[in-house]
Amino acid sequence: MHAIAGFRSQDLVILEDEFKAASSKFVLMTDDGTAGKKGLVTDALKELIERGEKYDEVITIGPLIMMKFVCALTKQYGIKTVASMNPIMIDGTGMCGCCRLTVGGKTVFACVDGPDFDGHQIDFDEAMARGDMYKSFETKKREEVCNLFKKEVQ
Repeated sequence: MHAIAGFRSQDLVILEDEFKAASSKFVLMTDDGTAGKKGLVTDALKELIERGEKYDEVITIGPLIMMKFVCALTKQYGIKTVASMNPIMIDGTGMCGCCRLTVGGKTVFACVDGPDFDGHQIDFDEAMARGDMYKSFETKKREEVCNLFKKEVQ
């Protein structure tokens, strides 16, 4: 199994040792190049595919925009891709409707029908538009509650 993990910067890298232990090949990518290689996970995946690595399946988990582009890339190469749509879940029951998305032209709920779906069938643009409705609320709560960015990195 190969693993590619991407982060904005070295300060946000987590579980690096666990990724290394669980995979025969591990590629760390950071947007700013402060850890691993500079670039996006799609850069690393494309490089591996073009070097001749064969994949039966790709599993993508993370921000919707990243999963959208991973799925677009793997579709070009005909590689089955599963996308975990857990980033859009809120209550886990389907009652709130926040995790509603379109997969293969049908309405599904990530929390009760998934969270894993055929990545080539997901309407990522719709999912991202729905997620944008909560951005201001999430930003406010993150600033109030999250201490991750307030801590000094050592």
